[in-house]
Amino acid sequence: MDLLARIRDEMAYEGNIWKSYLYRFLMEFQLWWPIWVIYLQKQRGLSLTQITLLDTPFFVLMVLAEVPTGAIADRFGRRWSLVLGSSLFAVAVFIFAIADSYPVILLSYGAWGLGLTFQNGADVALLYDSLKAVGRDEEFQKINSRLTALRSLAVLLAILIGAPIAEATSYAFPIMLSAGIALLAVPVALSMHEGRSGHRESHEQYLQTLISGLRDVWRQSALRYIILYSGIIMTATFTPLVFQQPFLSQHGVDTGNLGLWQAPIRGAGIVAALLAYQFVSRTGQRGAFFALPVMLVVANLSLAGIDHGWAAASFLGMGMVAGLQPPIIATYVNKRIPSERRATILSVQSVVASGILAISQPIGGIVADQFGLRAVFLTFALMTLALAIPTLLLWNRAERAEMELDELDRDLLGREREAVAV
Repeated sequence: MDLLARIRDEMAYEGNIWKSYLYRFLMEFQLWWPIWVIYLQKQRGLSLTQITLLDTPFFVLMVLAEVPTGAIADRFGRRWSLVLGSSLFAVAVFIFAIADSYPVILLSYGAWGLGLTFQNGADVALLYDSLKAVGRDEEFQKINSRLTALRSLAVLLAILIGAPIAEATSYAFPIMLSAGIALLAVPVALSMHEGRSGHRESHEQYLQTLISGLRDVWRQSALRYIILYSGIIMTATFTPLVFQQPFLSQHGVDTGNLGLWQAPIRGAGIVAALLAYQFVSRTGQRGAFFALPVMLVVANLSLAGIDHGWAAASFLGMGMVAGLQPPIIATYVNKRIPSERRATILSVQSVVASGILAISQPIGGIVADQFGLRAVFLTFALMTLALAIPTLLLWNRAERAEMELDELDRDLLGREREAVAV
């Protein structure tokens, strides 16, 4: 009987892999991707400053709720966290589609951010633990790379489909369709399997789970710096891409063709995610980490220096970083954290990124309205140089110190065994 139960558990854990693919595809296949900034500009009459200021409470809420929701996932179940997250997300997107005033749009952003916090960390934690349960945890980077590529593919398809739908109907219509698509992810999350290990066997209370997760991050200096680095890279990638739609519109691209111009960037992300494993194998972990900010600086400087529509090709570099970063950093982080607090610690990573984005987004909007889009790209090129490289150097020093300490511990252990043998 125990053997049959174990076989069923293993099959269910294996099923979590393809269900993770389906869940993330539905959550990313959002038809508003190619038009959401233009929608807010042209249909709701907002300036770029107003649009990016919406992101401040959005990301502040994510900062406040990210780790608590991650701890909830660890304590009560990653599956239920995903169910709640996709439900809130669907409601938020629908409100966003029908909102006719700034306060209502702001409300939708709040629900949107809260929905994302319930998903962040819980999805990756459930996938990693499922692989670990069937002895495939060494395949995590490869499978997570495929998952990242699939997410990019979903966005790519949404970009290609969403813009023509918006041109044929209205800006709001593809957004409403997106809410229904997100709702389809709820039964997928409900069908996922969680065993009795991890949070169900743990007697830690919620607050203790939260405190322990934060303490685990703080005590490991290398982990602390790589989480900060991850937030900087995400910010330096995501914020300039927000201005991609205004950039294209400014250079004469109409609504129906917005998707065609944005699609190659997502395509670059898909290819990069699929090749992330080989990329790390060739360059090494340190080389891969240092390559990401270099690519972002080159892309941003190109956009800042070339005032022509074809400069949009520089967004390809950002797309590649967006594809490479998640599997590369997630593999490093997941190997360093305990299962029972995995979602909590991964949520700390999202908190850092959200905190930086809460500051960088409105700065980008203000710079764009006051000095133009080229000034935005120059700003983020300088920010990447000033923040990402020094943080990586600190991580590199901490990582080497930990390796030396581990080597010393192994040497001492070897001597103790020799002394016992004598």
